[in-house]
Amino acid sequence: MRRLIAALAALALAACSPVPVPRRAPYHPSDADLSVTRIVHGSVILGLRGTRVVIDPWFHSGLLQRQTEPLGLTPEGLPALAAVLVTRGGTGHVDERALRALAATVPEAIAPAALAPRLERLGFERVTPLGWWDTAHVGGITVTAVPARRGPPRNGYVLEADGVRAYVMSDTRPFDALVDVATRFPRPDVALLWVGGTRLFGFEREMGPEDAARAAALLDARRVVPLGYGERGGLPLRWHARRPVARFTAACAAQGIDASRVVVLEPGESWHYYR
Repeated sequence: MRRLIAALAALALAACSPVPVPRRAPYHPSDADLSVTRIVHGSVILGLRGTRVVIDPWFHSGLLQRQTEPLGLTPEGLPALAAVLVTRGGTGHVDERALRALAATVPEAIAPAALAPRLERLGFERVTPLGWWDTAHVGGITVTAVPARRGPPRNGYVLEADGVRAYVMSDTRPFDALVDVATRFPRPDVALLWVGGTRLFGFEREMGPEDAARAAALLDARRVVPLGYGERGGLPLRWHARRPVARFTAACAAQGIDASRVVVLEPGESWHYYR
């Protein structure tokens, strides 16, 4: 029993270990048709033809679920944003402190319908709830919510502007409706795919690197960006895939996806695409 208590205490201490110091890198705007800037974990800024949105902004670690990488951008370093897109509730997706601050300058939040009242309470003047296959318009971008699979309602998103297309995956388990996404939105210019591979009591909770590589082959995107691997903690029996990015890259190669199509972004790093 003492050994068990000691092991649990060690796990708790590990979960509460210090969060890396932010890099506080500046955001560099560009004239690219499409840009992707990774903040940390699954948080990214997408820019399409001059309109920028932030997806799942997560700047403040919780008591147990914590960032394993330094923030690439801090809230005061964010560019002007047209909207916040939230894929689901939960740590790593809904950072209330960050969202409350963003509500003062960002005119719109887009999220699954179940999250709309919460976002309104956080101060967003306009909250647009989207169910699967519903669309909204943000500046020159058309945003379509697409299916995902795992637990409470969650959205993936497809963003399009003047012939440029980006697919953003939520932290989902493999799901059959991805075929429908690939059929309705063929050959996106970039697909941002979740590779974290979280398991709870040994059971798969979200796509791992090999699952994500199979999704990349199905979507046939011109470029793929791995996301969702920059956190630790949770319950003692909750763990993440080891070496997710290296495994994803190797699994993509096994699927016939050339290494030049895999774009790995460090926190704060941007990728620019000219069509």
